[in-house]
Amino acid sequence: MTRYGLRWFAGSGLTRTGSMVLVALSLAGHGEAQEVPTTLDAELHHLGDSVLEAWADLVPAEPTPGPLVVEFGARSNRDEHVLQLRQRDVDDPWRIELNGTSLGELRRAKELRTEYYVVPPRVLKDGPNRLVFAPTKSTDDIMLGEVVLHRRPLREVLRLQRVAVEVRGPDGARLPVKISIARTADASPVELFAVEGAATAVRPGICYTADGDARFEVSPGRYRVFASRGFEWGVDRIDLEVPELPAGDARIDTLRLVVAPEVDTAGFVAADTHIHTVTHSGHGDASVEERMVTLAAEGVELAIATDHNHNIDYRPTQRQMGLGRWFTPVVGNEVTTEVGHINAFPLGAKDRIPDHRLTDWIQVVEDIRDRGAEVVILNHPRWPQIPTGPFGKFGLDRLTGELPGQRGVPFDAMELVNSTTLQPDPLFLFTDWFALLNHGVRMLAVGSSDSHTVGDPVGQGRTYVRSASDDPARIDVAKACAAFRAGDTSVSMGIFCDVTVGSPEASRRAVMGDTLEVGAAGAVARLRVAAPGWVTPREAICFVNGLESARQPVPSTADAPTDVMVEFAVPPRPHDAHLVFCVLGDGVKEPFWPTQMPYTIAATNPVWLDCDGERGWSSPRASGERIAAQAGDDAARLGAALATADDAVAIQALHAARRAWEKGTHVAGLKARVLAKLREAVGFAGDRPVLESYLDELAQD
Repeated sequence: MTRYGLRWFAGSGLTRTGSMVLVALSLAGHGEAQEVPTTLDAELHHLGDSVLEAWADLVPAEPTPGPLVVEFGARSNRDEHVLQLRQRDVDDPWRIELNGTSLGELRRAKELRTEYYVVPPRVLKDGPNRLVFAPTKSTDDIMLGEVVLHRRPLREVLRLQRVAVEVRGPDGARLPVKISIARTADASPVELFAVEGAATAVRPGICYTADGDARFEVSPGRYRVFASRGFEWGVDRIDLEVPELPAGDARIDTLRLVVAPEVDTAGFVAADTHIHTVTHSGHGDASVEERMVTLAAEGVELAIATDHNHNIDYRPTQRQMGLGRWFTPVVGNEVTTEVGHINAFPLGAKDRIPDHRLTDWIQVVEDIRDRGAEVVILNHPRWPQIPTGPFGKFGLDRLTGELPGQRGVPFDAMELVNSTTLQPDPLFLFTDWFALLNHGVRMLAVGSSDSHTVGDPVGQGRTYVRSASDDPARIDVAKACAAFRAGDTSVSMGIFCDVTVGSPEASRRAVMGDTLEVGAAGAVARLRVAAPGWVTPREAICFVNGLESARQPVPSTADAPTDVMVEFAVPPRPHDAHLVFCVLGDGVKEPFWPTQMPYTIAATNPVWLDCDGERGWSSPRASGERIAAQAGDDAARLGAALATADDAVAIQALHAARRAWEKGTHVAGLKARVLAKLREAVGFAGDRPVLESYLDELAQD
């Protein structure tokens, strides 16, 4: 299949009228045809519906509604011609039509770019011609203009030269890979033209290929070419110089690269629980066929289809493309509601979709489970902004975990990492999650990509799920769902981690999702941290009940894979607790896998520590409620109990006591006396800032 980087579609605002100058071609030099490009529209326009003062240095801040219509005179073209134009901030589809014939769509990109679009033979006509750029959404504000017509084929306009790339595994086997090409000078992506391959997904600087082979054309320049295969694999790279050659001369450079595994995840499979296609979600740019290639090439082994309010089955497309050996697809749905976006799987492709019009969490999730879903995940709980995402909208108390007005939190898991949702603080959502765990909400953590495009690597954020089979084509979906619900999974974005925890009281070492008896001797945790050579893990953090207990550097060597054990001592505790580990590393700037945030991250799901000698595990909320009930209005007794409790249990005890005070008489006087005695009894020395801040909050309430 050959592509010139265009998607072809069949298919009144600003009108520009230009005069087409008919240029006589003369022969000069080596017999090359000298052609003078014709400017059809010299201006750069602001099209859309929003006043954007930030654009005023380039275009008017006041917009003009689309479409943009350019009228000009010309002669019919026997051969391929090319339109050159400038564009910026194209987020939604904009159709390009010339004399009623579709030339495709504007390529979607944020930066100001020069783009080229092919005009097929016989599309131009003698006399008046009409070029139209039409939006599908009037709300998409873009820059567009400086339209130039070249009366030559694209290959001549851009002086394109042919390049062939062959990527193989260490044993010489063909396999799906990602080929990235960037300018050596500034690492900017390179436009690829006339791409050939069995099955490809192509964007500027990117060519995913299903069998490791690709051929394409690029303009003269100096480039660096990368071959990659997702997080678990190493990267090969080679420099390429494409010279300027006289018209009619051509050459083919064949580049041979090898990729090999660098991260051993035996016993786990890589899942992405949040994946989109433009075919079914209606936004983004990855077609369902392109998505199959990107999934295979990024090493996603359990692929959950989650287009908005659609139950989509990837299997027919996967079979048709011959990619069945690379991953197990699962039908899912991103149930998109007013109260949050909720992923659910597995579902039936032909079953009625869950009711996305419901506005109560409990009802939404009950309806989802009635459709057969075994795993229900709250997506990006702070998107689109911290105050307006579900946790912000419903007023999550980040100390106590209380959600005012909510009857419960019915999800199996929440996204702790979403690699396409900007979150500058890598631990911000951890605070939310820990608060909910402390409040008694047994909700686990997942990682996902939420990829809508070819350019955003699918599986960059992912969840590692313990599995009896490492064969990506034969994953037991029911057992994988059980692992999600049990928490026998870890979160990953550039780093893999797993943990085992042992104590003298326990008969075996606990893994994620297990409950471990911990007595006076405490416990020891062994955290495995692994990453490819192009990621640098920096530090591992131990959290007990959401409070940082210890922090250690992760030993690593530059440009070499990391696979180390980091050991943590877990001291004995008077109350049950949850134990979580997080690993932080540097962000990835390389063009084959750039992270949107300047960090990489991994996290375990909890190991539940049974420390109090009572039967069963108790959350900090349950432990705190017992303390508050036993103390009643006796501030000295409450203070003595809180002196030995950690801050998480102490805050839950105070929160429970506060509710009891509010039911009594003379609340303000009682609370003031209790708080004064509490401070005296606990004996703060500046070493419990979280608890002190909560006491201050209570005093001011």
